[in-house]
Amino acid sequence: MKTIAYWPHSQSLGSPGDRRRFIFYAENREIPYEIYNPLKSYDLVYFSQSADITQYKKIKNQGSKIIYDCNNSYFSDDRSFKGIFRNTAKFIARQNKYLVGNYANYIKYEFLPNIDGVACGSQEYVEALQNFSGNVHRIPDHSHNEIIETKLDYDNRDDKRIHIVWKGLGSNLYQLNQLKDVFDEFSLTHEFILHVVSEKSFFKYMNRYVKTDSSKVIDNLCKNIIFHEWDDNTYSSIITQCDFAIIPVNENSPTAKMKPENKLINLWKMGMPVIASPIDSYKRVMNKSKIDCLCSSDSDWLEKFKQLSNSSKLRKNIALQAKEFTQNNYSKDVVLNQWDDIFNSVEL
Repeated sequence: MKTIAYWPHSQSLGSPGDRRRFIFYAENREIPYEIYNPLKSYDLVYFSQSADITQYKKIKNQGSKIIYDCNNSYFSDDRSFKGIFRNTAKFIARQNKYLVGNYANYIKYEFLPNIDGVACGSQEYVEALQNFSGNVHRIPDHSHNEIIETKLDYDNRDDKRIHIVWKGLGSNLYQLNQLKDVFDEFSLTHEFILHVVSEKSFFKYMNRYVKTDSSKVIDNLCKNIIFHEWDDNTYSSIITQCDFAIIPVNENSPTAKMKPENKLINLWKMGMPVIASPIDSYKRVMNKSKIDCLCSSDSDWLEKFKQLSNSSKLRKNIALQAKEFTQNNYSKDVVLNQWDDIFNSVEL
C-alpha cells in the first residue's frame, strides 16, 4: 500500500484549511494517511498552505511525490514589503527552515516547477499558476465536520430591523472598515444590526505575534454590532437568521484581491443572499450565476443594501438562484471528483 503523509495547518486538524480540503477528501474516500514525520519517508506528501516549502528538496530526494495546496496568493506578492521579507520573517519564526530570499519568486521559479501537483481554489489561480507548473487543479473548499444550516424564511419578521452578517478570520476584519461611510448613510434610512462571526482574538503577525482583540478592530464601524465567537456547530445558524451577508475585500491588497470564491460559495450554500466586492473570482461566479450583487463604490454598496433590505422577495429570489448554482457546480460529488483528478494525475 502506498504511504501518504499530510503536512497540516494545525496539529489538531481543526482549521478550515485542513477540514475543508485534504481531510474532507481523505475521510470521504477512506484514504489512509498520517501526519508528516520528517524522520520518515513517504510515497506522497501533501503540503497544506502552512507547510515549510523550503524543505521540499529533502523530501523529493527521499523519493516522495509532493502536492501543494496553494490557496493564498503569496506567489503574486513579490513587491510589497511583506512579500519581499515574508521568508525572512518565517525563518526567524522557525516556520521555514531555510532562507530563500524573495518568497514569491522562490514559490514561482523554484518550488512550483519542481513538485508534482498543485491544488488551488479558483480558475484565476489556475491560470496564474499554470505559468509555473504543468499540473494545476482547481478544487473548491467543501464544508466538513461542521453543522451547516440552510436559510428557509426570507419574510420580514416582527423585528423590523435589518440584520446584516459578516463571517471570517479576525485578521480579515479590517476590511469591514472600508464600509464605514456606507453604514453611516444607511443608518439614516434603516435601523440595522451588524452581526460579526469570527474568532475572539487573533495574532496580527505570523499567527503568533501581537495578540489582538477581534472586536476592537471594528470598534467605531457602526452603532449596533453584535460579535459572535466562531463555533463550528453554531456559526451557520447565526448567519442564516440574518437577512443578507456582505464580503467587502481590500482590493489594494495583492493577496486579498486574488482570493478564491470559497467564502461566497459557502454562504450561497446556506441560502444567503450576498453582496460583495468585485474581485475576479466573485465576478466570474456572479456572471455565471447571473446574480448582480457586486459593488465597486460606496454608492453601489448603499444601493444594494437598500434593495435587499426593502424586499424579502428579492432576497429569496437571489438566494434560491445562488443555491441552485452551487448545487450544480460545487456539490460534494463534484468536488470529490476534482480531488480524484489531482491524485490520479500523480503516479505513485
